[in-house]
Amino acid sequence: MNSLRIVLIALIVSILFFNSAARAGDVCSKLTEEEVSAAVGTPVKRSAADPCRFGSGRNSVYITMHAGGGSGFDGYAANARKDFPDAQAVSGVGSKAIFFGFNLGVQYKSDLFVIQMMLGRSIPEKIALSKAVAQKVVSHL
Repeated sequence: MNSLRIVLIALIVSILFFNSAARAGDVCSKLTEEEVSAAVGTPVKRSAADPCRFGSGRNSVYITMHAGGGSGFDGYAANARKDFPDAQAVSGVGSKAIFFGFNLGVQYKSDLFVIQMMLGRSIPEKIALSKAVAQKVVSHL
């Protein structure tokens, strides 16, 4: 009986993980290079290996989707504030958003996604560029 329960739990977790990963890839695949380039103000090419990565190295934008992870945003934000004392709430995108380091974490409806922004020189510029990309992501959710 316990082995059947373990198998069922593993199956459910696998399905949820697969659906989340598939949805992330789907959202990223809907974004065009032109949309992301316009949002960040410079041409960026999509990675051939990862539909959620645009550009390369210090000239890159990376999107991480956590489909259904929106309910965990407050804990995510609390951890960000603990690890990054200069973390700041950001308005104008999603239900809630926080910028820390070079990441913008966004809660939108039931989802959580993170924009890793390597472009931009100052924190305000990185926030503005991250918000522009986040708005493109939201338009495809």
